[in-house]
Amino acid sequence: MKKIAFASLIIALGAVPASAQPLQQQLSRCLAIPGVLQRLNCYDSVAKGAGIPPMASAAPVPVPHTAQPAPAYRAPPAPVYAAPAPVAPVPSLGSERLPSTIAATRRPENAVTAGVTAVTYDGTGRFTITLDNGQVWRQLSGDQTMLHGTRFSSAHITRGALGSYDLTVDGRHASYRVTRLQ
Repeated sequence: MKKIAFASLIIALGAVPASAQPLQQQLSRCLAIPGVLQRLNCYDSVAKGAGIPPMASAAPVPVPHTAQPAPAYRAPPAPVYAAPAPVAPVPSLGSERLPSTIAATRRPENAVTAGVTAVTYDGTGRFTITLDNGQVWRQLSGDQTMLHGTRFSSAHITRGALGSYDLTVDGRHASYRVTRLQ
């Protein structure tokens, strides 16, 4: 409604002769008002002073009655199934580097000692060790210390410097840099 009145004001200004300087001054005065409602009231008063009648409220335009198309088929909403809540495993050493679905929310301990169930080697001589608690650790490629053998009774893993992990096995006097896979 207000836009229509403003548009009719602009049209009326175009039809006013150049001698209508006071109307233009009034509009520029309205333009300088910072408040939105105050500025709109100023424009309304200028329009009333110029003799522009207010427009009647816009009535909806009647639409000729035609055959209505059938409503589009809407499939029923899909049933919502609640996913089972993820079970947070007990935090353990190295779990903060595992994917978030596996990692625990609490801070893990600083060391773990467990029995060794399997040791495998890749083509470069780096080992992957599986512990009896289910953890799997792999030697980092930058570690130059080589482990030999496949039978070890237990392994001890501790936190190293700058977020690394060190693994030692019984019967060896060496430390190996490792990362946790599981």
